[in-house]
Amino acid sequence: MRIFGFLSLFVLTVTSVSASELPDLGDVSRTAISEAQEAQIGRQIMHEIRSQGDFVDDPVINDYLGTLGDRLVSASPEPYRHIDFFAVKDPRINAFALPGGHIGINTGLISATRTESELAGVMAHEIGHVVQNHIARSVMGQKSSMVAALAGLAVAILAAHSDNPQIAEAALATGQAYSIQSQLTKTQLHEKEADRVGLQTMANAGFNPNGMVDFFKNLMAQDRLYNSDVPGFLRTHPMTYERMADLQNRVAEMKYVPRPDDPEYALIRARIQAQAGDARSAYKRFVARDTPQAGAATLYGLALAADRAGDAKAADRAFARLEKVSHLVQVASLGGEILLDTGRVTQAVSFLKNAVALYPDYKPIAYAYARALLRAGDAAKAKGFIMDRRQLWPDDPIFFQLLAEADQALGLQAESHLAQAEAYSRLDQTERAIEQLQLARQAGDGGFYVQSVIDARLHDLKDRQAREKAAEPEQ
Repeated sequence: MRIFGFLSLFVLTVTSVSASELPDLGDVSRTAISEAQEAQIGRQIMHEIRSQGDFVDDPVINDYLGTLGDRLVSASPEPYRHIDFFAVKDPRINAFALPGGHIGINTGLISATRTESELAGVMAHEIGHVVQNHIARSVMGQKSSMVAALAGLAVAILAAHSDNPQIAEAALATGQAYSIQSQLTKTQLHEKEADRVGLQTMANAGFNPNGMVDFFKNLMAQDRLYNSDVPGFLRTHPMTYERMADLQNRVAEMKYVPRPDDPEYALIRARIQAQAGDARSAYKRFVARDTPQAGAATLYGLALAADRAGDAKAADRAFARLEKVSHLVQVASLGGEILLDTGRVTQAVSFLKNAVALYPDYKPIAYAYARALLRAGDAAKAKGFIMDRRQLWPDDPIFFQLLAEADQALGLQAESHLAQAEAYSRLDQTERAIEQLQLARQAGDGGFYVQSVIDARLHDLKDRQAREKAAEPEQ
């Protein structure tokens, strides 16, 4: 049962409704469920998603999605709102918004898009759901606890993403969270609102709003051709011809200056395709695409697929060709990745040191350089580099994990457990963070200062754990 699938709130069949003005976002929805309550539930859901194994733990992909998402959010009606974008390893074409401002995009959807504006259109649509407070508004009006209603809502709409009809029937049969008839009306309105916000957000951010229209139109064509396997996005974001006509009419009236796709988009799409399915099959797919005039995306995918398939020579050949046609930061990151994967650690350290100097603000390269130093046995230098990078990214959990590895290699047991606790804390794994702090206290080394920090953090996290447990019966 994939927990990320059943939390989309926009599921049921759409019927025709007239366009209405977007609601005042200072409405009473926030009296139903507070931002703090929604954020807490979102953190718990994200904890479950990460533990399921379908969370894409790929810094290159997630950095791109975060950058693209931030650009869209800054052009939205709530430009200062924090929204977290992440990828999910799932070949199905879908995306979803979760409580607390988390937006997930299936790798299958990214691969299925043909332009960056199509991907931006899907993300802008989901941003529309978030900034219009559709989650809070969906549970508004319930007589029972709003937090309980939201938690129950997840179960009630499991059918939207489940491939198991028995689970679907059971989920719908519960009906505990809210009235299905009421949700029909809300879904109709919410999808149109998300379209309107998304289109304007795209235009403000410099994307072609036709990207959203083109993507939805392509999915509708697939629905007609393969009626037995409706794209997941259409199941959870129902599309009608009336809604499509409304989208097209709005785009025709909009003023915008489209810009070409960022070249990074094609590399990320190739990266996802190179990582999909069996390694040898992925490699063969890119070999079939290769020509003497192959572009950067094909060569990037070919090099990565060859590396994944264990063919170091083929990976090197493809990467050498790639370097001649592209100097993007993702290319440099791939070079270090291939060297590390093929055990050339000394070369990786040298290559990544130069890459860090060229791209000091690119986290995936910083991660790779720290890992290369650790694999080279230079834990002291790795720790110094990590501490320096934390000046830029003080709350990044991966740097804390790398710091824990460096401290462990240096024999600093208490500091290693403390760093791992900080990583868990930032991933909302409070119980595991407390366990690490208790181990840090038992280690007994580190001196008075380190032990004082451990005690203070243990006190803070136990308070957080108490608050989380106090909220559990209500949810």
